[in-house]
Amino acid sequence: MSEWSVVRRLVADEQPLIEASLRELADDVGCCLIVTTGGTGPALRDVTPEATEAVAHKLMPGFGELMRQVSLAVVPTAILSRQTAAVRGSSLIVNLPGKPSAIDDCLRAVLPAIPYCIDLIGGPRLETGGGIVAFRPGGSS
Repeated sequence: MSEWSVVRRLVADEQPLIEASLRELADDVGCCLIVTTGGTGPALRDVTPEATEAVAHKLMPGFGELMRQVSLAVVPTAILSRQTAAVRGSSLIVNLPGKPSAIDDCLRAVLPAIPYCIDLIGGPRLETGGGIVAFRPGGSS
């Protein structure tokens, strides 16, 4: 049995609903990692970053910066993306783009930092496999 449990939510592109879902997953369900997909563009209905920032205790801008950098190597319109990440309690929230290939690129870029971030915010120790090496200072990957 995996130490990971998957909890899914399909939420409409409405900021109050996204905020409520993020709060529930972080506060009530106790998810240490919450990953959203889509809603990160410049369209009026794209409000996932605003919802994430509204519930955040701390913003983690490096995640969005890296995701945009990786995406810009593939497509110049990635400059329009607004992926972000934030901490709420002992939960890390990461906003990924909506296109499957971009999700893959962005997740591969940030995944090595996620376990250590979760360590730092008081979440459980997460181990990685499948060729993904988590970075932890001091060689304790």
